[in-house]
Amino acid sequence: MTILSNEKSIVLVCAADDNYSMPIASATRSVIANFQSEHKLLLYIIDGGISKLNKHRIIKNLKSEEVSINWLKPKKQHFKNVQTSSTITIAAYYRLLIPQLLPKQFNKAIYIDSDVIVQGNIEQLWNIDIGECYLLATQDMGAPYVSSPRGLINYQNLGISSESKYFNSGVLVMNLKKWREDNIFEKVIEYVRINKQYVRWHDQDGLNAILAGKWGQLEPKWNQMPYLFQYSSWQDSPFTEDVFNQLINNPDIIHFSTRDKPWHNSCNHPYKDLFFQYLDNSIWSNWSAEQAVKKERQKQIAFFSNIYYMAKQRIKSLLKA
Repeated sequence: MTILSNEKSIVLVCAADDNYSMPIASATRSVIANFQSEHKLLLYIIDGGISKLNKHRIIKNLKSEEVSINWLKPKKQHFKNVQTSSTITIAAYYRLLIPQLLPKQFNKAIYIDSDVIVQGNIEQLWNIDIGECYLLATQDMGAPYVSSPRGLINYQNLGISSESKYFNSGVLVMNLKKWREDNIFEKVIEYVRINKQYVRWHDQDGLNAILAGKWGQLEPKWNQMPYLFQYSSWQDSPFTEDVFNQLINNPDIIHFSTRDKPWHNSCNHPYKDLFFQYLDNSIWSNWSAEQAVKKERQKQIAFFSNIYYMAKQRIKSLLKA
């Protein structure tokens, strides 16, 4: 089965909770600003709890009446007992639901993380033949192989070759029809639940475990990651001189994939300023302060909830005595 690239619409999907409302605004605006095509762009955002105020801000920040956002609501019960962390929430798993959430007439979709900036024209990404692959992705620059220190811990138990490449799930071209036919969502969720002790990178580990050898490789320019800047020159890197120079100077997608995000004051990423070029400051000027207040409120709620729980347990133990 080959999915043709001349479909009438290009389908783009993002996902975020309210904590990533400003980043997703920058990401989607960067797509629109660099998009050139005779085809229509259909933008879908999986809404993991974005406030009405921030939804309005995201729409306003697009600065385009030609592109409208279709909001998709995921069912969080799909993700019971999956692993999360202080920086990776349930929202990271929402990309797995794309084949289920999108209308069935769509056989292909592009997914991008909220912490990316798109400098290239995604029509070029859309036109890459997906063939029989379940998805197209780039090799992870921090874990190029499943056997890498940051790769799959249990790859040997799974019978996966040490030379099998490991992909980053921040930019994907998805073969929705094959995902639906082979229940990939269910298989990935089952994997991350059963293998909790081995999972470090959440849904990304699950995707690499289930789809090892079944995905197609994109050029690295479609997902430049911060690990690139650890190399002093192309000779120290795994890339040719031409590829390295393109990645440094003219990547099509910049992915702020580590914890060091451009909206953090401590960030020293060389493309940090580019992130803010796609944000209207009149729209987002209060966002950081609002997030700080929200986090403090959440801490207070958690603190008092813990006190209540401990008091409740203490009363129970006294009543039993």
